[in-house]
Amino acid sequence: MDWLLQKLDMLLGAGFAAAVGMAASQTQAFMNQYLQRLGGHLDEAQLNLDRITTGVRYQTMSDTVRRELEADATLRVGELQTSYDAIANAGLFSRPYALLRTADDAIVAGTWADFVPSVPLDTNALIYIGVGIVLALVAYEIVKFPITYVLGQPRRRKFRKRGVAQ
Repeated sequence: MDWLLQKLDMLLGAGFAAAVGMAASQTQAFMNQYLQRLGGHLDEAQLNLDRITTGVRYQTMSDTVRRELEADATLRVGELQTSYDAIANAGLFSRPYALLRTADDAIVAGTWADFVPSVPLDTNALIYIGVGIVLALVAYEIVKFPITYVLGQPRRRKFRKRGVAQ
């Protein structure tokens, strides 16, 4: 019976580690797709700013309206460029945090809606997979410890001392 429980424990641990490793590999894939989408939004925002500053259509507007449109467009380009630079230039382990910190909700939603799982085999993805597997195994052992501790305790029988009748 112990052999069966050990094999079941190994199977559960390996399955959990594999699932977390696969999910960790998709972290890199999601970040790549997000950066691609963010770059497209940045290009579009830059094009819009260029149209506002040099376009004939915008030159015919009043200066106040054009300045407001230009200020909004400049702000949008700045936000997108800051976010892109923060994510693209982040280190291996700080990149997911940079994405969470600077992500645009609409772009994240669009990326998630169009997300295509992939098998990235670059160095970063392989490191994410390895770290995910190690963290999964550690988490599995932490969750398993109280259960095995309680179940592994020997059963103690409590006997009452019976008093001698006098």
